[in-house]
Amino acid sequence: MEPQVHTWLIPDRLAIAERPGGGGRSHRITRRTAELEWWKQQGISTVVSTHPARTGLLDAALAGFAVEWHPLRSEEDAGATLQELAVAVEARLDDEREAILVHCDRPGEWLTAVGAVLSAHLGCTDGPRDALAHMRSRGLVVGSLAIRLVSTWEEGHAAPPVPAHPAIASDG
Repeated sequence: MEPQVHTWLIPDRLAIAERPGGGGRSHRITRRTAELEWWKQQGISTVVSTHPARTGLLDAALAGFAVEWHPLRSEEDAGATLQELAVAVEARLDDEREAILVHCDRPGEWLTAVGAVLSAHLGCTDGPRDALAHMRSRGLVVGSLAIRLVSTWEEGHAAPPVPAHPAIASDG
């Protein structure tokens, strides 16, 4: 079953989405199983969770995915966690066989911030502001929380513009 909220940041290599099965009270185990199968059919090999708890990671591992956990627990800690996430995803993308799903518990501004930071860090966009505009163009919510989260990351971790990651250049 195709997830309700998802987008590819790098076609066939890096996607972001709400948590497989849905987030919060709307989460359903049968939906999670079906969505994980859909991601597998899309070629995803690694599931990276930003959920505050390890919820669903065992199911992903049992389904054959490599798993990583980078919990986004608070706005105060988000800058450092988003940087750790971006570096980890970049390292995995260095392996040409990797296709990665990064998910958040809910498809709101946290997911937007994750997508914007990954896009900016990997050189998919011309920096964080362009990355937020890119997320908006893909139908994701860009509000004050997403802007604050990305700004916090930018203030503490963003480097000057870098060449696009080879995974992006090869898709071009």
